[in-house]
Amino acid sequence: MEKIPLHPNPNYELEQYLTPSDLASEIIWTAFLRGDVKNKVVVDLGCGTGRLCAGISLLGGYCICVDIDYESLKVAKEFFENENIIAEFVNADVNNLEIRADTVIQNPPFGVVRKGADLIFLDKALSIAKTVYSIHKSNPETLQLITKLATSKGFQVEYLTHKFRMKAYYPWHRKKIHEFLIDIYLFTKPFNRQ
Repeated sequence: MEKIPLHPNPNYELEQYLTPSDLASEIIWTAFLRGDVKNKVVVDLGCGTGRLCAGISLLGGYCICVDIDYESLKVAKEFFENENIIAEFVNADVNNLEIRADTVIQNPPFGVVRKGADLIFLDKALSIAKTVYSIHKSNPETLQLITKLATSKGFQVEYLTHKFRMKAYYPWHRKKIHEFLIDIYLFTKPFNRQ
């Protein structure tokens, strides 16, 4: 997963940054062990250059990479073709996306630039699949908002706090690595026999 290329022109407004490979691997492996990847249709909303989707595909999932940024998808598609990794690529705004899947695994924008962007992605993910893995900046207020949104849609919520080590990505980043806390959420909708 370290081989996934960086975005050549990341867009700060879209909060484009690369998910650390160790974190991506941990989430995908957990989803795989829980039976949420292999032989499943898995969507990555805001996929960027495809780090999560590559791992999903390599573990036997059928991954659909969704991003509003055509350039991200172009980089991902070229890399996937060169590595013989199979995935589908969809250039779309999540607000206008109509799709169904077994699982969503995503690292959405944190809502630092556009307040609430993370909740837009989460709301869409919860409408796509009954199992959702999602990364969000750790914050007690965000936890309350996310829990309220998910439970109102019938999802159970679990989360784990983790360190996010973001490498300098934009020209104005001064530190080589910026560390902050994130929450990795697992949302599941229980099977209802009624």
